[in-house]
Amino acid sequence: MGHALMSMAAAAQQPNVVPTSTTPFPPAFFAAAQPNTAFDMIARLPGFSFDGGALVRGFAGASGNVLINGQRPSTKTDSLEDSLRRIAAAGVKRIDLIRGGAAGIDMQGRTLMANVILREGARTEFNIEAGARIYGDGHFGPALQFTGSRRRGDSAISGSIDYSDEQGGDQGVGDIRLSDVAGTPIRLADVTQTDIDRALKLRLQGQLPVAGGLLHLNTAFDHLPTDKLQIDMVSLSPSGPGIETVKDTRRTNAGEIGGDYAHAIGARTTAKLVVLKSQRWRDSISVAEQDGVTSDFRQERDSGETITRLTLNSVRSPRLSVEIGGEAAINFIDARTSFTEDGTAIELPNARVRVEERRGEIFALTNWQIAAPWRLETGVRAETSTISQTGKIEKSRGFTFLKPRAVLTWSPNSVFQTRLRLEREVDQLDFNDFAASANFSSGNINAGNANLEPERRWIIEAVFDRQFWNGGNIVLTLSHAALEQVVDVIPIDMRNAPGNIGNGRRELAALDVTVPLARLGMAGGLLKANATAIASSVTDPTTGEKRSISGVAPFAGGLTLSNDIPKWNSTWKIMASSGQTAREYRIDQIQTESIGLGLGASWEYRPGRGLAILAEVENVGGLSRVRTQEIHDGLRSQVPVSQIERLAVRWPAF
Repeated sequence: MGHALMSMAAAAQQPNVVPTSTTPFPPAFFAAAQPNTAFDMIARLPGFSFDGGALVRGFAGASGNVLINGQRPSTKTDSLEDSLRRIAAAGVKRIDLIRGGAAGIDMQGRTLMANVILREGARTEFNIEAGARIYGDGHFGPALQFTGSRRRGDSAISGSIDYSDEQGGDQGVGDIRLSDVAGTPIRLADVTQTDIDRALKLRLQGQLPVAGGLLHLNTAFDHLPTDKLQIDMVSLSPSGPGIETVKDTRRTNAGEIGGDYAHAIGARTTAKLVVLKSQRWRDSISVAEQDGVTSDFRQERDSGETITRLTLNSVRSPRLSVEIGGEAAINFIDARTSFTEDGTAIELPNARVRVEERRGEIFALTNWQIAAPWRLETGVRAETSTISQTGKIEKSRGFTFLKPRAVLTWSPNSVFQTRLRLEREVDQLDFNDFAASANFSSGNINAGNANLEPERRWIIEAVFDRQFWNGGNIVLTLSHAALEQVVDVIPIDMRNAPGNIGNGRRELAALDVTVPLARLGMAGGLLKANATAIASSVTDPTTGEKRSISGVAPFAGGLTLSNDIPKWNSTWKIMASSGQTAREYRIDQIQTESIGLGLGASWEYRPGRGLAILAEVENVGGLSRVRTQEIHDGLRSQVPVSQIERLAVRWPAF
């Protein structure tokens, strides 16, 4: 950065403002792994799990847990992971792991953040990644990425072209069985599911000094086609044996243009303006040939967002920073839906709807290192929004929320830290929930809901962080959430629809462990493991009984064992995931979906500088997916289970 711009990035690069809660990791820490990109380096940080951010409206709420030169990239279409993969490891000066907070850094309510600090000076870099996935069913999925960048002083330009062809999650072969409660089969079929997701992504970014400040500009375009096909070879059915199909086709195009401008105001304060404009067009067609009936569901959906955000960040000293600002956003979605059975139109609630939101937020944040072991981050955000709906239902509603936050960090020594967080969170409404939707594979047709309110919660969280063995780390997170207006499933015109079902609670316990294995005899070995357990409770709107929240998996975990072998210029990995199970409580059924244990392995060979060859095997033994539906002929509170359907598929093993 030039001396005229006292930005957060510049503050992060000055050694005298790196607080004790920040642990710097220089390139030497990652050298044994010979990383190719900044994302590879992030994956090696002890006790750190990458989070790319949420797909929500606005700029503040969509942030991930990695910064670049103390800043978030001023884009939402471009993922944080893709941004990090375009940064060559040779261009990284160091990565700071921030625990609890640091002057000039907005932690966004997080207690752990990584900050990638880039090297200064002129650099020109080009990178080509080419590969292919060969799936167990014979599908060949090529992938190609080209990135280039040129940096000289405060001026820089970079761009990328990325193409991929992958199988999605709804993939596999297996069987489906529909039976009555006594176990007598009603429908039996062998099932083949294919799910092909393709992507073409174009990116272009620029940076240059303007009028004593620094201007970033970016543009992006995505073309994202998805094709799904389910073929049922029916051997037993009330309509007799035969072939039944469900075909889903979706075409999405998305574009974005935006940027930011940062300018110093005096020696300690930086003003930053962010402006973004994005647009997304999606056409979806679902056609099912089942039980002699042809069902056709079509939806055209256009959506867009315009964001303007202004912040003033003042680093008063290495111990204190203050940030104030505001954000305004205009969002819309226009959905047009049609549904027919054997050519006869069937009306769905909210089949044609346009939803617009005008939202504003002002905020003030402070980050204060009270004394050597204590740091306090406090803040308050005031949000107001108006959501209007047009179509068959005409409606306009306003919401106002106050969202305070406090994070207290205690660091009694250089290896242990405790972080306590109290925060009021407010979710955004999903505009897709206002419109009707269908999933013929599971037989679910959903109505839209014009009366949704945002879910909100009070969060109390404690994090215990212990470092050991020069790179080892164990992090335990415990949290309790008091929930209000939980968004789940309610009846509308005797159809399932998203809706608010009252108050509830959620408890979470998460463990993240990083263990270097040199002391145990594996010189370049590293073990990273994580596990998350969640308990939730809410009152079922159909039965009035207590149950867990729909879609919340009680447990999930993963493990990665890797070993760097410098003399062979290689790194091998073994990856495992625990799988997970989640239930959805609909008004006329309970649907349980389970994903089984996942196993994989990889070998990366680096024969020379700038060249790497990666061989990877995923889903060793095949990945199982089971969906069970307990079906009622009416409301679950009024009639017992009449049928049980079980779909069991497995991705072909490699």
